[in-house]
Amino acid sequence: MASFFKATLVLLAVTILGRLIGFLRNVFITNEFGLGMETDAYFMAFTIPLTMFLVIPGAINAVLIPIFKGMMGEENQARRNELFQKVTSTIFLLFLFLTAAGMLWAEGMVSLLARDFDPEKQLYTAELLRIMMPSLLFIGLVSVFSSVLNAHHEFFSPAMGTVISGVFVILSLYTLAPFIGMTGVAWGTTIGFIVFAFYLVIPLKKRGYHLSWNLQLLKDEHMRIMGDRFLPILAGMVISQLYVFIERFLVSGLGDKKLSSLVLANSIVQLPIAIFSGALVVPLFPLLAEYVKKNQLDQMKSIMEKGFLYQYHVLLPTTIGLVLLSEEIVRFFYAHKATFTQQDVELTAWATIFYGIGILGWMGRDLFTRVFYALENTKIPVVVAGISIVFYIGMSWLLIPPLNHGGIALAFSLASFFNLLLQGWLLRRKIGKLFPSSFFLSIGKGMASGGLMLLGIWALRSPTAGLGILQVPILILVAAVVYFGMLVVLKEETVKELFEKFKSRLNIRSTRSSDK
Repeated sequence: MASFFKATLVLLAVTILGRLIGFLRNVFITNEFGLGMETDAYFMAFTIPLTMFLVIPGAINAVLIPIFKGMMGEENQARRNELFQKVTSTIFLLFLFLTAAGMLWAEGMVSLLARDFDPEKQLYTAELLRIMMPSLLFIGLVSVFSSVLNAHHEFFSPAMGTVISGVFVILSLYTLAPFIGMTGVAWGTTIGFIVFAFYLVIPLKKRGYHLSWNLQLLKDEHMRIMGDRFLPILAGMVISQLYVFIERFLVSGLGDKKLSSLVLANSIVQLPIAIFSGALVVPLFPLLAEYVKKNQLDQMKSIMEKGFLYQYHVLLPTTIGLVLLSEEIVRFFYAHKATFTQQDVELTAWATIFYGIGILGWMGRDLFTRVFYALENTKIPVVVAGISIVFYIGMSWLLIPPLNHGGIALAFSLASFFNLLLQGWLLRRKIGKLFPSSFFLSIGKGMASGGLMLLGIWALRSPTAGLGILQVPILILVAAVVYFGMLVVLKEETVKELFEKFKSRLNIRSTRSSDK
């Protein structure tokens, strides 16, 4: 158990590092290019590889792991290797076709996705897309390789591959971009995925897998089962990523810099979600499925409550900070060079405010989705996601005229809360009352503490402006002390639990150090 816990912490650390590298990639891009046609074109072109990377690995993972899990053991090594070769060959051909089609019809895809870009910007975006389309082929291979390794409880290498891929994009900014501009960053993106795929071949060989061509599929029952499961799962995941394409479609007609500012704002908001949700909740989620299997729904609800409150009491103050300090935070992360102008700061901060409003909606939506998956009900999250997209489009149509690109961000936030409430209502109908009264009392204590924190930031914002780059870290530290200090005064049990967990972790480490 100790080794498993240690492995989980290592994986979590590498996953967070991957998120940070992805965030730093955007920071460095804007440092070199600012906001404008080139960054808009890159982020638009990168939409397709990025979406495929968010969708395909999960879909392949969901269909391949159950099959391989049933074939563990030395006696099945040859059959596993054969199946690996068949899946790899099939995915290679499928994604080779998609890559060729994308390169051939890059202009048509861009004209559809970015219909309101001017002709010059569309041609430049299509050029970058054509360079990055080969990424799809290697994303397909990475998806298979990672899934096979995951089946063997090997999670470190796939997570580390994400870091390596991001590092190559950053390196391209200082090796290729000085000579060929944003085209060099597009090449760096493709090279990053290529290196990612080849890097995973090493741990695969250690597990006894070898790359070889094998397309004898017709009489393979396992391939048929995976094929039957793949399309429905893929459809559900594609629906969940439609927001990205709709956002790009909507923002393309709002002028230069608007797309880039949305991407940068989204990166800021997703960073605390990725870090804190992973650190606080990942260890709890395996218990959800375990309690469902044992038909212990009361215990499952207790875990769900803890998962919600742990995130709530970290992400609520994060939301308040992002909304109140949006301009200061954007300047802290992005405005390091003259290329990122005051106008760029204001455009990105405007979007950050409205994305920040939806942090708790994102968190709750994803929590309820995982609960439904633990209940082995994948249909409801997909249907709710589809309904939420329709809601998102309608709200965007209403909010873009008064709020410009901020309307798109606010529409997404409102759609996240809509998804959360609809899933919560359906979940309550399925399993009964979700939370005890103590849950809502904790929510209220958080709101009271958040109100006090808001007043503290408001009072200190102007006096700390002269501190320059230190203003944001100091305000965040003060805000955290005020928020959690107020919760301690209110005797909030969740905060007490978090402090005890942290204290016990420190005690364990100090004991190990003294033993040595």
